[in-house]
Amino acid sequence: MRRAPWCALLCCVAASAAAQERAVTFEEPQPVSVSGFAVGRADYDRLARSNSFTAGKIGVSLFKPVGDVYLFAQLTTALDGTETSTEIDNLLVSWTPQKANQWTLAFGRFDAPIGFERDDEPLNLIATNSFNFTFARPGKLTGVQLHYTVSPRAEVWAVAANGWDVAVDNNRGKTALLRAQVIPIPWVTVGVTGVYGPERDSTDAQQRSLLSGDLTIDRGRLILGAEVNLGREQASGGTPTWRGAAVTAFVRVTRTLGLSARYDQMEDGDGLLTGTPQTLRSVTLGPMWYFNTAREGVFSNIEHTRFHLPQLALRAAVRADWSSRPFFADAAGALQGSDTKAVVELVYVF
Repeated sequence: MRRAPWCALLCCVAASAAAQERAVTFEEPQPVSVSGFAVGRADYDRLARSNSFTAGKIGVSLFKPVGDVYLFAQLTTALDGTETSTEIDNLLVSWTPQKANQWTLAFGRFDAPIGFERDDEPLNLIATNSFNFTFARPGKLTGVQLHYTVSPRAEVWAVAANGWDVAVDNNRGKTALLRAQVIPIPWVTVGVTGVYGPERDSTDAQQRSLLSGDLTIDRGRLILGAEVNLGREQASGGTPTWRGAAVTAFVRVTRTLGLSARYDQMEDGDGLLTGTPQTLRSVTLGPMWYFNTAREGVFSNIEHTRFHLPQLALRAAVRADWSSRPFFADAAGALQGSDTKAVVELVYVF
């Protein structure tokens, strides 16, 4: 007799579900996952004769799966000089059909699938970005992305976006990107990317094209990431071009200590990207102490490697920059041909 009330309750639930023509489930909905990172730095600039501590950046990410669709969003607050700004760093709505899970369609703002370096500090192995990342290629795109997994060792991307690093399009044209990536052997990843579209404000006439190749080697204790960028832009008075390459190496010395190094060179002979006809070079070297492993998430590894993001990383680096023309400003505002910088960076992933 004690079972009668429970039977009656279940019958009522079933009748209500039938009346509303929807299935009843007792599974709890998947919660929104919150994660992020914080960055603090100490910087020294020889030319500017400055040294400063900064609590420079915090990023908060939200991840919500709903069936075949997931939402990933990241708000980043960063200190740029003396001003603080907050922006939507990533906002991605991604759909992978259950019956065709080799295809993924995504819309929003995302990291451009080019090269080895990324915009967010936890996703890099060294404390500064290269000239190639800053000038030679886009870091962020806003638009539609189609990803096709040909096999476990081959992938293809097609993107239609507003333009290089712009949230709102600055002209009527769109930028197209095509990328192919293969893993010929388990520890080597090779990618080739082509980008084409107008990037000047208020005009579609001057088309910019970029061919970029990248290579990642992960041999356990040694990680090597390299990229090459070749670009040109149509112009009425000629065709300005640029080319560049960057190589980053990371060696695990112990379980909690690694050593990073990078050589970077970019030739902007027409001054299209930097505003000065020049060749830029830099050498960066420094150790990284890292502790624990950050929890799994959308971004849990350094791109194309098995290196899990550490929960806490302390990175120090010394960087020497050179230019074939005076380019770096000193304390009086005059331009010089070289500069040396040092940085200590603390990255915490939560």
